[in-house]
Amino acid sequence: MKRNDPSPGCLRDLGEFGFIEHVKRRFGGPARPGEVGIGDDGAVLRSPPGKVVLSTDLLVEGTHFDLRYFLPQELGWRALMANLSDLAAMGASPVCYLVALAAPPDTPLPFLDGVFRGMSSAARLSGIRLVGGDTCRGEKIVLSLTVMGKVASRRVVRRTGARPGDLLFVTGEPGWSRLGLRLLAGGRPRDPKGWRREAMRRHLCPVARWREGTLAARCGAVSAMIDLSDGLLPDLSHLLERGGMGAVLDERAFRISARFRKAASELREDPVAAFLAGGEDYELLMSVRPQRYEAFRRAARRFPAGAFPIGVVTKGAGVRLRRADGSWTEGAGLPAGFRHFAAGGGRAS
Repeated sequence: MKRNDPSPGCLRDLGEFGFIEHVKRRFGGPARPGEVGIGDDGAVLRSPPGKVVLSTDLLVEGTHFDLRYFLPQELGWRALMANLSDLAAMGASPVCYLVALAAPPDTPLPFLDGVFRGMSSAARLSGIRLVGGDTCRGEKIVLSLTVMGKVASRRVVRRTGARPGDLLFVTGEPGWSRLGLRLLAGGRPRDPKGWRREAMRRHLCPVARWREGTLAARCGAVSAMIDLSDGLLPDLSHLLERGGMGAVLDERAFRISARFRKAASELREDPVAAFLAGGEDYELLMSVRPQRYEAFRRAARRFPAGAFPIGVVTKGAGVRLRRADGSWTEGAGLPAGFRHFAAGGGRAS
Protein backbone atom coordinates (compact mmCIF):
# COMPACT_ATOMS: atom_id res chain seq x y z
CA MET A 1 0.00 0.00 0.00
CA LYS A 2 1.37 3.41 -0.94
CA ARG A 3 1.85 6.15 1.61
CA ASN A 4 -0.74 8.46 0.03
CA ASP A 5 -3.43 5.82 -0.51
CA PRO A 6 -6.75 7.66 0.15
CA SER A 7 -8.50 4.53 1.51
CA PRO A 8 -10.38 4.75 4.86
CA GLY A 9 -8.46 4.35 8.09
CA CYS A 10 -5.80 7.04 7.80
CA LEU A 11 -3.93 9.04 10.39
CA ARG A 12 -6.49 11.86 10.22
CA ASP A 13 -9.28 9.49 11.32
CA LEU A 14 -7.54 8.52 14.55
CA GLY A 15 -6.01 11.86 15.46
CA GLU A 16 -2.83 12.29 17.49
CA PHE A 17 -3.97 10.73 20.76
CA GLY A 18 -5.98 8.00 19.09
CA PHE A 19 -2.90 7.00 17.10
CA ILE A 20 -0.72 7.04 20.22
CA GLU A 21 -3.20 4.75 22.00
CA HIS A 22 -3.24 2.51 18.90
CA VAL A 23 0.57 2.25 18.93
CA LYS A 24 0.60 1.63 22.69
CA ARG A 25 -1.90 -1.20 22.39
CA ARG A 26 -0.29 -2.93 19.40
CA PHE A 27 3.43 -2.19 19.65
CA GLY A 28 4.27 -0.77 23.08
CA GLY A 29 6.81 -2.62 25.19
CA PRO A 30 5.58 -3.92 28.56
CA ALA A 31 6.12 -1.63 31.54
CA ARG A 32 7.97 -3.48 34.26
CA PRO A 33 7.22 -3.04 38.01
CA GLY A 34 7.88 0.56 39.04
CA GLU A 35 8.07 1.81 35.43
CA VAL A 36 5.80 3.99 33.28
CA GLY A 37 5.56 3.35 29.54
CA ILE A 38 3.59 4.93 26.67
CA GLY A 39 0.73 7.28 27.62
CA ASP A 40 2.20 9.71 30.12
CA ASP A 41 4.31 12.87 29.70
CA GLY A 42 7.43 10.77 29.89
CA ALA A 43 8.62 7.22 30.31
CA VAL A 44 9.95 6.16 33.73
CA LEU A 45 12.51 3.36 33.81
CA ARG A 46 14.62 1.68 36.41
CA SER A 47 18.24 2.80 36.10
CA PRO A 48 20.37 -0.01 34.64
CA PRO A 49 23.74 -0.82 36.26
CA GLY A 50 26.85 0.75 34.78
CA LYS A 51 26.51 3.60 32.29
CA VAL A 52 23.62 4.65 30.08
CA VAL A 53 24.24 5.25 26.36
CA LEU A 54 21.78 7.42 24.43
CA SER A 55 21.63 8.01 20.69
CA THR A 56 19.15 9.50 18.23
CA ASP A 57 18.84 9.22 14.49
CA LEU A 58 16.69 10.96 11.90
CA LEU A 59 15.29 9.35 8.74
CA VAL A 60 13.71 11.67 6.19
CA GLU A 61 11.72 10.58 3.15
CA GLY A 62 13.64 11.40 0.00
CA THR A 63 17.00 11.56 1.80
CA HIS A 64 17.25 8.28 3.70
CA PHE A 65 14.54 6.23 2.04
CA ASP A 66 12.41 6.16 -1.10
CA LEU A 67 8.83 4.90 -0.82
CA ARG A 68 8.82 3.87 -4.47
CA TYR A 69 10.59 0.68 -3.42
CA PHE A 70 10.62 0.60 0.39
CA LEU A 71 7.83 -1.44 1.96
CA PRO A 72 6.60 0.01 5.27
CA GLN A 73 7.88 -2.98 7.25
CA GLU A 74 11.32 -2.52 5.69
CA LEU A 75 11.30 1.17 6.59
CA GLY A 76 10.52 0.42 10.23
CA TRP A 77 13.11 -2.34 10.42
CA ARG A 78 15.83 -0.18 8.91
CA ALA A 79 14.99 2.81 11.10
CA LEU A 80 15.50 0.87 14.31
CA MET A 81 18.53 -1.05 13.05
CA ALA A 82 20.27 2.22 12.16
CA ASN A 83 19.84 3.33 15.77
CA LEU A 84 20.85 -0.02 17.24
CA SER A 85 24.02 0.29 15.18
CA ASP A 86 24.96 3.43 17.12
CA LEU A 87 24.61 1.53 20.40
CA ALA A 88 26.72 -1.27 18.92
CA ALA A 89 29.51 1.16 18.11
CA MET A 90 29.67 2.16 21.79
CA GLY A 91 29.66 -1.44 22.99
CA ALA A 92 26.21 -1.00 24.59
CA SER A 93 23.43 -3.55 25.03
CA PRO A 94 19.99 -2.28 23.86
CA VAL A 95 17.40 -1.38 26.53
CA CYS A 96 14.56 0.74 25.08
CA TYR A 97 13.62 3.19 22.32
CA LEU A 98 11.31 6.12 21.58
CA VAL A 99 9.79 7.03 18.20
CA ALA A 100 8.88 10.52 16.94
CA LEU A 101 6.84 10.43 13.73
CA ALA A 102 5.81 13.18 11.33
CA ALA A 103 3.39 12.22 8.56
CA PRO A 104 0.73 13.72 6.27
CA PRO A 105 -2.82 13.39 7.69
CA ASP A 106 -3.90 11.13 4.81
CA THR A 107 -1.25 8.52 5.59
CA PRO A 108 -3.12 5.18 5.75
CA LEU A 109 -3.18 3.38 9.07
CA PRO A 110 -2.07 0.06 7.46
CA PHE A 111 1.05 1.83 6.20
CA LEU A 112 1.90 3.14 9.68
CA ASP A 113 1.13 -0.24 11.21
CA GLY A 114 3.62 -1.71 8.77
CA VAL A 115 6.31 0.75 9.85
CA PHE A 116 5.78 -0.02 13.54
CA ARG A 117 5.54 -3.73 12.80
CA GLY A 118 8.94 -3.53 11.13
CA MET A 119 10.42 -1.80 14.18
CA SER A 120 8.83 -4.38 16.45
CA SER A 121 10.35 -7.22 14.42
CA ALA A 122 13.78 -5.60 14.57
CA ALA A 123 13.37 -5.03 18.31
CA ARG A 124 12.70 -8.69 19.07
CA LEU A 125 16.21 -9.71 18.01
CA SER A 126 17.83 -7.70 20.81
CA GLY A 127 15.00 -7.43 23.35
CA ILE A 128 14.79 -3.63 23.07
CA ARG A 129 11.29 -2.25 23.80
CA LEU A 130 9.25 0.76 22.73
CA VAL A 131 8.49 3.06 25.70
CA GLY A 132 7.27 6.35 24.17
CA GLY A 133 7.56 9.01 21.49
CA ASP A 134 5.61 11.74 19.73
CA THR A 135 3.60 12.42 16.55
CA CYS A 136 2.89 15.50 14.47
CA ARG A 137 1.65 16.55 11.05
CA GLY A 138 4.28 16.74 8.32
CA GLU A 139 4.57 17.17 4.56
CA LYS A 140 6.51 13.91 4.26
CA ILE A 141 7.36 10.91 6.40
CA VAL A 142 10.00 11.68 9.00
CA LEU A 143 11.08 9.19 11.66
CA SER A 144 13.26 10.19 14.59
CA LEU A 145 14.24 7.39 16.94
CA THR A 146 16.02 7.67 20.26
CA VAL A 147 17.58 4.53 21.72
CA MET A 148 18.97 3.77 25.16
CA GLY A 149 21.56 1.15 25.94
CA LYS A 150 23.61 0.05 28.91
CA VAL A 151 27.27 -0.76 29.24
CA ALA A 152 29.63 -1.56 32.10
CA SER A 153 31.43 1.57 33.32
CA ARG A 154 34.83 0.47 32.02
CA ARG A 155 33.59 -1.00 28.75
CA VAL A 156 32.43 2.08 26.84
CA VAL A 157 34.21 2.25 23.47
CA ARG A 158 34.47 5.63 21.75
CA ARG A 159 35.60 6.61 18.28
CA THR A 160 38.57 8.62 19.59
CA GLY A 161 40.86 6.02 21.20
CA ALA A 162 42.90 4.82 18.22
CA ARG A 163 46.70 5.15 18.27
CA PRO A 164 49.40 4.64 15.63
CA GLY A 165 50.14 0.96 15.28
CA ASP A 166 46.60 -0.16 16.05
CA LEU A 167 45.18 -2.80 13.71
CA LEU A 168 42.01 -1.99 11.76
CA PHE A 169 39.23 -4.56 11.50
CA VAL A 170 35.77 -4.44 9.96
CA THR A 171 32.82 -6.78 10.37
CA GLY A 172 30.85 -8.38 7.54
CA GLU A 173 31.26 -7.28 3.94
CA PRO A 174 30.74 -3.52 3.50
CA GLY A 175 29.42 -2.22 0.19
CA TRP A 176 26.36 -4.42 -0.29
CA SER A 177 23.99 -1.62 0.67
CA ARG A 178 25.44 0.62 -2.03
CA LEU A 179 24.93 -2.12 -4.60
CA GLY A 180 21.38 -2.61 -3.35
CA LEU A 181 20.67 1.09 -3.79
CA ARG A 182 22.02 1.01 -7.34
CA LEU A 183 19.82 -1.99 -8.12
CA LEU A 184 16.67 -0.46 -6.63
CA ALA A 185 17.22 2.85 -8.42
CA GLY A 186 16.22 1.01 -11.59
CA GLY A 187 13.02 -0.32 -10.02
CA ARG A 188 12.36 -3.03 -7.44
CA PRO A 189 12.79 -6.51 -8.96
CA ARG A 190 9.69 -8.67 -8.57
CA ASP A 191 11.42 -11.96 -7.80
CA PRO A 192 15.07 -11.28 -7.04
CA LYS A 193 17.48 -14.19 -6.79
CA GLY A 194 21.20 -14.62 -6.23
CA TRP A 195 23.16 -11.42 -5.80
CA ARG A 196 20.09 -9.27 -6.48
CA ARG A 197 18.30 -10.75 -3.50
CA GLU A 198 21.36 -10.28 -1.29
CA ALA A 199 21.87 -6.67 -2.38
CA MET A 200 18.22 -5.81 -1.75
CA ARG A 201 18.24 -7.49 1.65
CA ARG A 202 21.38 -5.71 2.76
CA HIS A 203 20.04 -2.31 1.74
CA LEU A 204 16.41 -2.62 2.84
CA CYS A 205 16.85 -4.81 5.93
CA PRO A 206 20.37 -4.43 7.35
CA VAL A 207 21.24 -6.04 10.67
CA ALA A 208 22.95 -3.93 13.34
CA ARG A 209 26.05 -5.60 14.80
CA TRP A 210 25.12 -5.05 18.46
CA ARG A 211 26.30 -8.54 19.43
CA GLU A 212 29.68 -7.86 17.84
CA GLY A 213 29.84 -4.45 19.51
CA THR A 214 29.19 -5.74 23.01
CA LEU A 215 31.64 -8.63 22.60
CA ALA A 216 34.31 -6.27 21.23
CA ALA A 217 33.87 -3.92 24.18
CA ARG A 218 34.10 -6.71 26.73
CA CYS A 219 37.33 -8.17 25.36
CA GLY A 220 39.26 -5.01 26.30
CA ALA A 221 41.32 -5.00 23.09
CA VAL A 222 39.32 -2.50 21.01
CA SER A 223 40.58 1.07 21.36
CA ALA A 224 38.02 2.77 19.08
CA MET A 225 34.91 1.77 17.17
CA ILE A 226 32.42 3.35 14.76
CA ASP A 227 29.53 2.03 12.69
CA LEU A 228 29.61 2.36 8.92
CA SER A 229 26.80 4.71 7.98
CA ASP A 230 28.54 7.06 5.53
CA GLY A 231 31.04 4.55 4.14
CA LEU A 232 34.22 2.85 5.32
CA LEU A 233 36.59 5.62 4.23
CA PRO A 234 34.51 8.57 5.54
CA ASP A 235 33.90 6.81 8.84
CA LEU A 236 37.56 5.82 9.10
CA SER A 237 38.40 9.52 8.80
CA HIS A 238 36.20 10.16 11.88
CA LEU A 239 38.13 7.49 13.75
CA LEU A 240 41.44 9.19 12.92
CA GLU A 241 40.69 12.92 12.82
CA ARG A 242 41.17 13.98 16.47
CA GLY A 243 44.66 12.53 16.68
CA GLY A 244 45.74 13.81 13.27
CA MET A 245 46.49 10.21 12.31
CA GLY A 246 46.28 8.31 9.06
CA ALA A 247 46.02 4.73 7.89
CA VAL A 248 47.46 2.30 5.40
CA LEU A 249 44.88 -0.07 3.92
CA ASP A 250 45.65 -3.25 1.98
CA GLU A 251 43.23 -4.25 -0.78
CA ARG A 252 44.54 -7.82 -0.70
CA ALA A 253 43.06 -8.24 2.79
CA PHE A 254 39.58 -6.98 1.89
CA ARG A 255 36.74 -9.47 2.11
CA ILE A 256 35.21 -9.07 -1.35
CA SER A 257 33.39 -12.21 -2.40
CA ALA A 258 32.87 -13.52 -5.91
CA ARG A 259 29.14 -12.76 -5.57
CA PHE A 260 29.94 -9.19 -4.56
CA ARG A 261 32.24 -8.75 -7.57
CA LYS A 262 29.58 -10.18 -9.89
CA ALA A 263 26.98 -7.78 -8.50
CA ALA A 264 29.32 -4.81 -8.87
CA SER A 265 30.20 -5.81 -12.42
CA GLU A 266 26.57 -6.11 -13.53
CA LEU A 267 25.74 -2.78 -11.88
CA ARG A 268 28.82 -1.16 -13.47
CA GLU A 269 30.38 -0.40 -10.11
CA ASP A 270 34.01 -0.69 -9.08
CA PRO A 271 33.88 -3.37 -6.35
CA VAL A 272 36.68 -1.77 -4.33
CA ALA A 273 34.99 1.65 -4.51
CA ALA A 274 31.70 0.10 -3.37
CA PHE A 275 33.51 -1.64 -0.51
CA LEU A 276 35.30 1.53 0.64
CA ALA A 277 32.62 4.19 0.16
CA GLY A 278 29.25 2.47 0.06
CA GLY A 279 27.61 3.63 3.27
CA GLU A 280 24.55 2.46 5.21
CA ASP A 281 25.90 -1.03 5.79
CA TYR A 282 25.96 -0.60 9.58
CA GLU A 283 29.00 -2.81 9.91
CA LEU A 284 31.52 -1.97 12.64
CA LEU A 285 35.00 -0.56 12.07
CA MET A 286 37.39 -1.16 14.98
CA SER A 287 40.94 -0.32 15.93
CA VAL A 288 42.64 -3.04 17.98
CA ARG A 289 45.70 -2.77 20.20
CA PRO A 290 48.29 -5.14 18.69
CA GLN A 291 49.42 -6.33 22.13
CA ARG A 292 45.81 -7.42 22.85
CA TYR A 293 45.23 -9.08 19.52
CA GLU A 294 44.78 -12.58 20.98
CA ALA A 295 41.97 -11.34 23.24
CA PHE A 296 40.30 -9.75 20.24
CA ARG A 297 40.74 -12.88 18.13
CA ARG A 298 39.02 -14.99 20.79
CA ALA A 299 36.12 -12.53 20.97
CA ALA A 300 35.84 -12.28 17.17
CA ARG A 301 35.28 -16.04 16.93
CA ARG A 302 31.85 -15.35 18.43
CA PHE A 303 30.96 -12.50 16.05
CA PRO A 304 27.97 -13.62 13.93
CA ALA A 305 29.27 -11.48 11.04
CA GLY A 306 32.95 -12.24 11.63
CA ALA A 307 35.73 -9.65 11.37
CA PHE A 308 38.76 -9.27 9.15
CA PRO A 309 41.79 -6.92 9.01
CA ILE A 310 41.95 -4.13 6.46
CA GLY A 311 45.01 -2.12 7.54
CA VAL A 312 46.84 -0.27 10.28
CA VAL A 313 46.71 3.19 11.90
CA THR A 314 49.72 5.42 11.13
CA LYS A 315 51.22 8.61 12.57
CA GLY A 316 50.99 10.76 9.47
CA ALA A 317 47.60 12.13 8.40
CA GLY A 318 45.92 10.76 5.30
CA VAL A 319 44.85 7.34 4.06
CA ARG A 320 46.89 5.31 1.60
CA LEU A 321 45.56 2.24 -0.18
CA ARG A 322 47.87 -0.48 -1.43
CA ARG A 323 46.15 -2.01 -4.45
CA ALA A 324 46.17 -5.69 -5.31
CA ASP A 325 48.72 -5.05 -8.10
CA GLY A 326 51.14 -3.40 -5.66
CA SER A 327 50.42 0.20 -6.73
CA TRP A 328 49.31 2.90 -4.29
CA THR A 329 46.28 5.19 -4.25
CA GLU A 330 45.75 8.13 -1.90
CA GLY A 331 44.12 11.54 -1.58
CA ALA A 332 41.77 12.49 -4.41
CA GLY A 333 42.28 9.08 -5.99
CA LEU A 334 40.28 7.40 -3.24
CA PRO A 335 36.50 7.03 -3.62
CA ALA A 336 34.33 9.51 -1.71
CA GLY A 337 31.47 8.49 0.58
CA PHE A 338 28.22 10.24 1.40
CA ARG A 339 28.21 13.73 2.99
CA HIS A 340 24.87 15.08 4.22
CA PHE A 341 25.56 18.78 3.66
CA ALA A 342 27.80 18.69 0.62
CA ALA A 343 26.80 21.06 -2.19
CA GLY A 344 24.24 19.31 -4.36
CA GLY A 345 24.31 16.36 -1.98
CA GLY A 346 21.45 14.13 -1.03
CA ARG A 347 20.73 10.47 -1.04
CA ALA A 348 17.37 8.77 -1.34
CA SER A 349 17.99 5.28 -0.08
